[in-house]
Amino acid sequence: MQELLLGIDICDDYSQISYFNPQTLDAENIGLTDEESSCMVPTVICKEKGTDCWFIGEEAYRCALYGKGTMVDKLVKLAGKKGTATIEGVKYTADELLQIFVKQILSIPSARLGIEKIGAVVFAFQNKNSDLMDSIIQVTDELGIPRERVHMANHSETYLFYVISQKKDLWINQSCLFDLSETGLHYYELNVIRGRKPQVVEVSHEELEEGFSLEILETGAGKKLGDTILTSCAERLLQKKVMTSIFLTGKGFEDSQWASGFLRFICNKRRVFAGTGLFARGAAYMAYDSIQAQSSYPYVCLCEGRLASTISMQVNHEGRERQLVLASAGSDWYEAKASASFILDNTNILEFLVTPVGNGRQTKLAIQLDEFPARPNKTTRVEVIAAFLSESKISIRVIDRGFGEFFPGTGQMIRQDFQI
Repeated sequence: MQELLLGIDICDDYSQISYFNPQTLDAENIGLTDEESSCMVPTVICKEKGTDCWFIGEEAYRCALYGKGTMVDKLVKLAGKKGTATIEGVKYTADELLQIFVKQILSIPSARLGIEKIGAVVFAFQNKNSDLMDSIIQVTDELGIPRERVHMANHSETYLFYVISQKKDLWINQSCLFDLSETGLHYYELNVIRGRKPQVVEVSHEELEEGFSLEILETGAGKKLGDTILTSCAERLLQKKVMTSIFLTGKGFEDSQWASGFLRFICNKRRVFAGTGLFARGAAYMAYDSIQAQSSYPYVCLCEGRLASTISMQVNHEGRERQLVLASAGSDWYEAKASASFILDNTNILEFLVTPVGNGRQTKLAIQLDEFPARPNKTTRVEVIAAFLSESKISIRVIDRGFGEFFPGTGQMIRQDFQI
């Protein structure tokens, strides 16, 4: 059965969707396949007056322009703060509006390809926000998409996956991305860290203070100013760096001819690519990889939204000391969850090891279990549940499970949050 693989980049101004039909993909050249389509939709929604009809994108603009409906924009910001909007006297939650928008944007590839079932979908955002991601999960649950098929990413992650899906000669040294949109000017830099196994690929992100509104590009003087700003940024950021490739994306680069000085500088002995759907395409590559039995990317990927350290415990299993990994460096913090059960042996302290990538200096996190009932040695079983609140903050819960009928568990829980 054919199933869609989707990448959806949701931003407050425009949302983009990129999709693959897995039955026609060339698995050996996933980054170069022609079997990919995409579209851009303004992130707005409009309810037609007196009906239950909803429109998104350009249709929503038209409906509102002719006075036939009430439009709501800034859906990402609204969902992130759990806001509401009142339309014709009815209060709608951000989740309800987002569900309508997502349902309609998902219908675009379904209608084009005649395939309704979703194999995997990756939603991308400028930055990961727990409330926003929880809203997306609620929306996809309501739409009947299985939880294990839904993933989240930020722009750093989708840029990284987009680049490493291309031929290696495009990113063997360094690669960078300029993203110019209504949210500002963002710079991403990809570096391959050599001499480590597995190989480490790292992306840094900076929101540049020199960012400007796209409205200035509506005049000749504004275009010259924008070009001057971009050229100055490029000269500062790229000096003494060997950039194998440079990518341009965002609404501001739909037509980049206005930035002639900037283009002249970055195209000097460098390969430059421009396109508006890069983050959505990177998300689609992530969706493709999520359904594979083994990842096509044998790298540790470090960037915003990914763990920079491995979290583990030293345990005794079958008479041998072993390391139990709860979360690995390079994992998506939102999806990095683990649980395990242990019998305490002459200790009332649990220790967790934090090992940064490329740095042998481990640090320890400790949780005291003095609050649990006193029992004879090896008669207390505890359950440890680890989850992350961000890429740098872990929440660990320890639950008293007792020891069978002789020492019933109390269910008492100790929770501690740590910066890592």
